[in-house]
Amino acid sequence: MKRVLPLITLSLFACSPKGETADEPCVPTSGTICTVVGTEILALAGDGAKASAASLYWPMDMTIGPDGNWYIVDWNNHRIRKVDQTTGLITTIAGIDDLGDGPEGPATQSHFNHPTQVVFDDDDHMLIAAWHNSKVKSVDMKTGILTDTCGDGLRSYKGDGGMAKAASFDLTVSMAYGPDKTLYILDQANQRIRAIDNQDLVSNYAGAPCVVNQCADGEVPEACPTNQKMVCNVAMNAALCTATPGCLGGFAGDGETADKLRMKQPVSQSADPGGRLVVDAEGNLYFSDILNHRVRKIDAKTKVVTTVVGSGEKGVAGDGGKATAAQMNRPSDLALAADGTLYVADTYNSCVRAVKDGIITTVAGQCGKDGFSGDRGAPTEALLHRPYGIELAANGDLYIADTFNGRIRVVTK
Repeated sequence: MKRVLPLITLSLFACSPKGETADEPCVPTSGTICTVVGTEILALAGDGAKASAASLYWPMDMTIGPDGNWYIVDWNNHRIRKVDQTTGLITTIAGIDDLGDGPEGPATQSHFNHPTQVVFDDDDHMLIAAWHNSKVKSVDMKTGILTDTCGDGLRSYKGDGGMAKAASFDLTVSMAYGPDKTLYILDQANQRIRAIDNQDLVSNYAGAPCVVNQCADGEVPEACPTNQKMVCNVAMNAALCTATPGCLGGFAGDGETADKLRMKQPVSQSADPGGRLVVDAEGNLYFSDILNHRVRKIDAKTKVVTTVVGSGEKGVAGDGGKATAAQMNRPSDLALAADGTLYVADTYNSCVRAVKDGIITTVAGQCGKDGFSGDRGAPTEALLHRPYGIELAANGDLYIADTFNGRIRVVTK
């Protein structure tokens, strides 16, 4: 029996997929796009059956695990689901019932509040960005036991210099490991990138203190309780404490070191998930600065920030030209190929774009158009609908979380 979970009230998630359907599963072939998981029905269904017949509810991302299996962030079902590549069957491996937080213990008996991403460490643990929980949770893949590893869940900012589990984050949206095994976390509503070292100590890696920078010249913020933020009421020339997220973000820091960085990620209770991270073999960190419509890079050696994709102007233009002159619309997930090609989920343009040697092109979808069509055909003739996640396989196949269409699709090399 299909079980449809209650909708979360977000203005951006208001549409169901429309367009073609197919009675037979799409078989991936070279040069085409195919649906490999999901149907036109947005629901929770299919566990124990073939993934091609399962239903997802706004899949946010997909990760290929070290075991070769697919791990899908089934966002509005508050679950992580696994597609076994030997059997083709889909199962839930973390999450149960409706949204919540915990308890620690068996992962299939623990609640989540809209997880957004998973990554794997070298010790057979799956780390989950538990977004609305403002935590990172870890599942021991040998035992299936879940623990909270980062964040106290207070949706605030504190804890730098201390243990990660006792620190406060505000919307832990994405993670990436560096070559030295540092875990980077994009702390969305705090407009920061934070780092967890191998001693589980947290520090601020990038981002200026958004609390102070929101105040007008001459204003002196007073101390707030640790579970609140400072915002500045310019009209009254006063700094006020509030429990409402106050770090609205901005744009600054290109050509400067990361401690002067200002980014603009979505905030508020109705915000959609923010930027994603990727780190290359040299330790250079790339992140999507969503509301600045850019992808930016932090150099591993100098910590200097630069924009590598996007002019900052919202739009769809630029294919065939310099990536830094292109227009994008809320780019989200990123993937790096071995040859240095950077793939970008240009989410609100409903397409996926690629940057190679500084030139940008579209590789899937028709930028500026959304819908569902194109399976078995050329990827750039297909229609996608707000793809939030992408994953690049070792063989060059590109997997797309076609979020509003409730599907995982693959562009086969």
